[in-house]
Amino acid sequence: MADFQAVAGVRALEAKTLADSGHYLGAVYLAGYVVECRLKTYLQLNGIRFPRGGSEGHNLRGLWQSAQFPPPRGHAGLFIAHWGTELRYETRLPADVDPKDLLKGGRELASWVATRIRQASSRRAAAGRRWNG
Repeated sequence: MADFQAVAGVRALEAKTLADSGHYLGAVYLAGYVVECRLKTYLQLNGIRFPRGGSEGHNLRGLWQSAQFPPPRGHAGLFIAHWGTELRYETRLPADVDPKDLLKGGRELASWVATRIRQASSRRAAAGRRWNG
């Protein structure tokens, strides 16, 4: 079983390094993988099946819907609307979006999902104590 949470941490550091040096396209691309890995952590923790390969395995909108999360708004909605694996073949981001806004949205999404992971982990731990106690 993949340790999606650990991968998310590594990709977050890489995205920050790229953003700090002005390489926004790469930073946005990696930020999408942070969100993807956090979503997969949440889904896995809650026993929700999700695609593990192919394009659907990287579909943030599909993974978000599988988690039954409300539609993201603001910068987070902007990020999920613009991110896709096809960014790996691009040389620049679309001219009509600010890369800093996209990165802000990616951080918001990743943070929001991380909070849901902590909540789900706490619920599981509490349930385990009830069974063992």
